[in-house]
Amino acid sequence: MSMNETKPIDRFAALAVRTGLSLGVLYSARISDFHLLLAAASRAFAAGRAYSERDVNDILRRWLAQEGSMLAVDHVELRRWLVDCHVLLRDDYGRAYALGQPVAEIAEVAVALSGADLAQIAVDARARDAKAREERKRKWNATARDDAPGASA
Repeated sequence: MSMNETKPIDRFAALAVRTGLSLGVLYSARISDFHLLLAAASRAFAAGRAYSERDVNDILRRWLAQEGSMLAVDHVELRRWLVDCHVLLRDDYGRAYALGQPVAEIAEVAVALSGADLAQIAVDARARDAKAREERKRKWNATARDDAPGASA
């Protein structure tokens, strides 16, 4: 299995709690995560359907606001990456888009993600992360009070 033996859905959940991820940096430094996030974005589109550029932009804006909120890109940059990697095909006039035949690594991950509710996986991962952060903060605050000058021993 690719991605250092981590299941794609588990890795997506781990990435969902992050912020400020750059596709360009992932492409250079962590290509498996790059492939995973493009495969995840591809799930927002239906096979066999043609999309206008406006439709694609609306879909990608929504995806970036929800499942893809870990990315620090706008819908235009994401659309370009999807087209460059053949996840989306664009006609010669840039007016019609459809799902394409992405590179094998992206296609393989897309299959592994099929059937998964990525939006719910992201919501659940972010809720678990927020709860864990709150618990760490609570413990740290309790320790800080106990260690404060004048605290009873």
